Amino acid sequence: MKLTKSRLLGAVCAVWLGAAIQPAAAAPTIVSTVPSWNGSSSIGDFGSSGFSAWGQTVTTPTGTNRLLDFTFYLSDAIQGTTTIDGAPITPVPVEFQAHVVEFSLATRTLVGPVLYTSDPVTVPVTSGTEFNPYTFSTDIAVDAGSTYLLFLFANNYELTIPDDSRLRMASPNANVYGGGSYAIHFPADGDFNSLFSGSWSGGLGVGSDLAFSATFDEVAVAEPGTLAILGLGLAALGVNRRRTARLRSR
Repeated sequence: MKLTKSRLLGAVCAVWLGAAIQPAAAAPTIVSTVPSWNGSSSIGDFGSSGFSAWGQTVTTPTGTNRLLDFTFYLSDAIQGTTTIDGAPITPVPVEFQAHVVEFSLATRTLVGPVLYTSDPVTVPVTSGTEFNPYTFSTDIAVDAGSTYLLFLFANNYELTIPDDSRLRMASPNANVYGGGSYAIHFPADGDFNSLFSGSWSGGLGVGSDLAFSATFDEVAVAEPGTLAILGLGLAALGVNRRRTARLRSR
């Protein structure tokens, strides 16, 4: 078979394309404390006065560069009084949004911009503590070895005593994950921007974790130089094909 310019350029482009686009890791990496949770223990009350921001710090595993999703287990049960001066009141469910921001373990502060924000979520109020998973599809770039804070912020943090409706966040109430721990920003009755000033603490259960899971993956990213060469090769291939077509039409 005669090796024409078109075939030669096609072969070169195929090599460039193979170098530029590599397959993803064999399987995602899942970090999870859920197996250590008994299905009922929890930390709270999130959404009550002064406690509008709760989360979990997590360190990106080696060999991964994207956070695909994370999951918390929540319950919004009636925990305070349901009457004021003898008159019944309607429990107000907590509305929140999930966020991801890079986190400094040394200073326990948020660093950098917000990398992900979910749509608003409202957890139904129940008469008893009933936990359900809430998963947030993030699919964002992260750096291996860096720490990030996965947290919830109550949009209706105006909830004050009596806190008849307050979220409980599932927790094994133990330090079972070496790459982070749960974190709160107290007080947190200000606006969202106030979370970027001052440090986050571990609360009363320093070192404890939330019951959570996070899915990481590795996605190859082509280097700019490789993409530039690939673009030139494809352009040359197009020119050659147009020239061949003109010659054939004569």
